[in-house]
Amino acid sequence: MATTPASPPIDHPNLLLAVGRLRRMQWIWAVLFAGLGGLALASTGIGQPFLPMTWITIAAILVAGPQPIYLSLAAVAWGFSLIFLVPGIPQTLGADPITLLLGGGPVEVIALAVVRLVLLITAWNQFLLFRLLYGTQQAAGLDPALPPIPSVVANPSDRVAMWARWLGFLGLMAAVVAIPLSGAMVRANLLAAAYSGAVFAVGLGLGAAFVPTQRRGTALTGVALGCASLLAALLVGRALGTA
Repeated sequence: MATTPASPPIDHPNLLLAVGRLRRMQWIWAVLFAGLGGLALASTGIGQPFLPMTWITIAAILVAGPQPIYLSLAAVAWGFSLIFLVPGIPQTLGADPITLLLGGGPVEVIALAVVRLVLLITAWNQFLLFRLLYGTQQAAGLDPALPPIPSVVANPSDRVAMWARWLGFLGLMAAVVAIPLSGAMVRANLLAAAYSGAVFAVGLGLGAAFVPTQRRGTALTGVALGCASLLAALLVGRALGTA
């Protein structure tokens, strides 16, 4: 009968090395996100703060501590940013900092789409790799033959799942509240807030759902609410003529 290999100690050199690599990767992502957010804020000013602050807030979260779950948030942010390549969307949700930096011609649009997809795949693959630092016990979607790994970093998935659900709900409410408002600036800010809520709800919800958690259903509810928030923002913007 085959015996189950013992888990390495949490202070194993390889595990400590992985934590150090995770921290460095999160800092690299944070610098990139903060730069893009700062660029967008400098371009749009404080009159439309939600989109720039989405990037800046993600940067702040990434440097808060080594947490693989935040790499999922980074991946979703890149994925959702692809919608800004659709004509009319920036007029609804605000200026896209990457387009501001590199331009918006046909060649640039194709290049930016490829770059965003590469960054999305990179961040998501990093999340799938480093989520092992939460431990392999009760983890979803892992190879059963994978050797057991102890929990090396604190797992915030239960709390993050709750935040995902609340942020998805608040984002959806922001899109709904924008419907009866006639002020273009107020409506644009509410729709941008709905987009921000969608990014955080889906990013954090997916992260929580793919690591050991007692609240996987809550996390997936956050993902659903986040998707509904984004869809509602786009539909409201289109229906009211802001996109």
